[in-house]
Amino acid sequence: MSDTLSELNFKDDLDEVLLTSDAQRWKLEKTGPLEILVSLSPINKAEEVFQARLLWSAYPGQPPSLKFRDPATGRLDVKSAWPLVGGFRPDSLDACVSWCVEGFGLHPEWRTDPRFMWKSDGNVMLKVLRTLQDKMDNTFQGRFKG
Repeated sequence: MSDTLSELNFKDDLDEVLLTSDAQRWKLEKTGPLEILVSLSPINKAEEVFQARLLWSAYPGQPPSLKFRDPATGRLDVKSAWPLVGGFRPDSLDACVSWCVEGFGLHPEWRTDPRFMWKSDGNVMLKVLRTLQDKMDNTFQGRFKG
């Protein structure tokens, strides 16, 4: 897929995401051709705001890189910027989930396992954002302190 086609698909899907009712819970900012920052909170802890950086190398064909950003410094290597939720590994600054590139790096077997393999149909940005929000809403245990 050409870079131009990735960027056009990304823009179209972002435009669609912004029109959903889900987007009312998020602050979304496009920061690069295939990159967004999303500020979000667990449903029961609105005061706990986290900023996730999602960066695709090819859109929608590959899963995004998922990192949490320290809003004060813009750094992606601050462990306390990470929420404690299922599958996230703040000590390693990565996530072991089947919807980010880091997870596939940890589990290359997922690439061919129908239960985990990346599915690039539909609006994958919306799917990733909804999955991330669901993790925050249902498995949040606090902010990483390490």
